[in-house]
Amino acid sequence: MKSIILDKLIVKDNRVDYFFSVDGNLQKYFKKTNHMFVEYNYDLSNIPRSILVIPFISNVIPLIWITNSTIIVDELDQSFYKCLDKIRVAYQNMFPHVKFKGNVFVKKIVDNVYVPEHEAASLFSGGLDALTTFIRTKDKNPILITEYGWHGDDVQHSDVWEADKENAIKFAKSYGLKNILIQSNYGTFIIAGNIDNDFRKKLGDTWWHGLHHSLAIISAAIPVAYKLKVKCIYIASSFSVRFQLPCASDPTVDNEIRYASGQVFHDGYELTRQDKVKIVSDYYSATKEPVTIRVCFKSEENCCKCEKCLRTILGIVAEGRNPHDFGFDIPNNLSEYVKSFLNDNVKFFTVSNINSWTLIQNRMKENYTEVQSKYVLNWFLDYSFVEQRKKLLLKYRVTKFFPILKRKISSKLNRILEQNN
Repeated sequence: MKSIILDKLIVKDNRVDYFFSVDGNLQKYFKKTNHMFVEYNYDLSNIPRSILVIPFISNVIPLIWITNSTIIVDELDQSFYKCLDKIRVAYQNMFPHVKFKGNVFVKKIVDNVYVPEHEAASLFSGGLDALTTFIRTKDKNPILITEYGWHGDDVQHSDVWEADKENAIKFAKSYGLKNILIQSNYGTFIIAGNIDNDFRKKLGDTWWHGLHHSLAIISAAIPVAYKLKVKCIYIASSFSVRFQLPCASDPTVDNEIRYASGQVFHDGYELTRQDKVKIVSDYYSATKEPVTIRVCFKSEENCCKCEKCLRTILGIVAEGRNPHDFGFDIPNNLSEYVKSFLNDNVKFFTVSNINSWTLIQNRMKENYTEVQSKYVLNWFLDYSFVEQRKKLLLKYRVTKFFPILKRKISSKLNRILEQNN
């Protein structure tokens, strides 16, 4: 029988460690330590174990389902236990070519309840999505939740995390709000590459993007949301109902999550990314409050050179605003830089990328008279992303055919060697 058994759940002050064992052929998907941890800026000693176990189950449950395995735990919150099957059905509808089966075996189901004392907590990275949700929930005085899930088996120094944490604390202080700060190894204790090797073709997506990240992020917040008696955790949408794509963070998944007396809401799904740019740029232009839209989530500051940075910069430009006012130190000749970037990178654009850039293009045409003259990109207005992607991808494949073939063969051989060792 393929199974994952939670052997020990150890709570000490503000940290919980999970040690588990694996039967069957599931071990290849985990680091040999079989260990996950979550650390908070709140003490955990009075939180029931049936709540504390939720982050661990959430991180491995999609793997249980796609491998038709069993997870075994001593106890679990009743509300969360009941919502799991609805989440499984949501994944099944999203990825019909993979069967989502498996079992959750719980020795004791616990009915945890509380009377909410805080209306909202909101996941907050400082990025465009998070800022939009903050603006929309500001009147609820949300507790801001900021996370870093890329540690190893223990907390390690990260300049990125320190910058994210500093920004979140400063932001919360300016509005008189509380912070929930979370560190974990939920992004590293599972070997995502091995899952992708076995399931990416069927899923049409990666483990982290398609199945893992939303449950990991939301569930990490649940123990402290329980402690603070939060009515609803808000998570900002990544995509829009106008451009529906399979993604772990989807309203059909997130909105089904329950814990004790709390729930989750996937916010802003009716909005496109450009709609969010308008909401944020209009709000901060009107209030004159200083703000930095944090786009490079694995960098200390916005690099202003990557696809996500440039996409956000041009979105702000299309709204007639100055990117400098939102934390972007843009290249001197923006027009030429973007043209060169697209020439080098549009061949790698996904459908989602093209949709987002096309929305910017359309908004720039619609709002042309408001675009600041120094940022006008006339060539961009008629740029065909689909045609240029097709043309440049063909050129790339022709010129890189043999190096790509060599790399694929080498990669396959390395996987075979790893499996035999």
